[in-house]
Amino acid sequence: MMRGLAAFAMSTRWRAIVVATLSAAAAWLLPPLTSPLVYLGGAVVGLVTLRLGALQGLSVVLAGGVALGVLGVVSSGLALPMIVGAWVLWLPVWALGSLLRSSRSLALSLQVAAAVGVLLVGLVHLWLGSPEAWWAPRLDAVLGPVFATQGLDAGDYLPNMARWMTALSVAALILGALLSLLLARAWQAGLYNPGGFAAEFRGLRLGRSFAVASLVLVGGAMLLDGGVAQMLADAVVTLLVVYVLQGLALAHAVVYGMQAHRGWLIGLYAVLLVAAPEFMPLLALLGWMDAWIDFRARLRRNV
Repeated sequence: MMRGLAAFAMSTRWRAIVVATLSAAAAWLLPPLTSPLVYLGGAVVGLVTLRLGALQGLSVVLAGGVALGVLGVVSSGLALPMIVGAWVLWLPVWALGSLLRSSRSLALSLQVAAAVGVLLVGLVHLWLGSPEAWWAPRLDAVLGPVFATQGLDAGDYLPNMARWMTALSVAALILGALLSLLLARAWQAGLYNPGGFAAEFRGLRLGRSFAVASLVLVGGAMLLDGGVAQMLADAVVTLLVVYVLQGLALAHAVVYGMQAHRGWLIGLYAVLLVAAPEFMPLLALLGWMDAWIDFRARLRRNV
C-alpha cells in the first residue's frame, strides 16, 4: 500500500502535491488518529527531492502550501496555521533531502539534522532568555483547566513540563523530519533500487568525531550550571533522538548479520513504543558506543 502511494505520488508532480497536501490537511482537520499523516506529506516532499532534485521538491513545498491555504480558508479558517505547520516539517525534509541527494551520505544528513537542532535550541534560549518562563503561562492557559477537571493541581506538573518544552519541541521537529526523510529514502529504494535502503540503514554510523562532540555537550550539561547548563541539557535531547536512530540501525545490522528471526526487531520496536522514556536512553547509549566499538566488524569476524 505504501509503495503504491509512493508510485502514485511520483507519477506526476501534481499528484505529489495532492498527496502531500491532503496528508497535511487530514492531520490538521481530523486529529488525533490522522496526525501521523503529516509525516507522509513530508515523505512525499523528500521523495520528490531525492529523485528529481531540489527545485522539483521546492515546487511541491510551495504549491502544497498554497493548496493548504485554500483548504484552510474553505474548511476551517485555519489557513495560516496549516501552511506554517506543514512548512515547519516540509522545509527541513526538503533541505535534508537535497543534502542526501548530493552527498549520498545518510550519516551526514543525520549529523546536520542534529546540528540544526542544537542550533535551534541555542537560538531559542538566546531569544527568550528563559524559555521555561515563556512556556509556563501558555501551558497553564491550555492545560490548567484540564488538570482542574481531573482534580489535580497544575502547579505540581506544569513547572517541570515548562522546563522541558523547548527540548521536546525541537527534538520532535528533528525526529519528524528524519522519519519523513527515512520513509522517503525507503520509498525511493522500493521504487528504483529494491533492497538499497535496508543495506544503507544497516550500515549507518555517525562516527567518532560526532560522538566526541556529543560527549562534550553532555559533559557541559552535567558540569556547568545556570542558563548555559539548561541550554546544553535541552540540546542533548536532540542528540538522544539521533542516537536512538543509530541504535536502531545497529540492531538491524546485528539481526541481519546473525540471520536471526525478524521477531527480534518486532520486539525491539514494541518495547520502544510502550516504554520509550526508559528504553530510549539505553538505545541511544548503544548507538553512541557504536562509534567506538565496531560491532559490525566484530560480528563479521565471529560469523
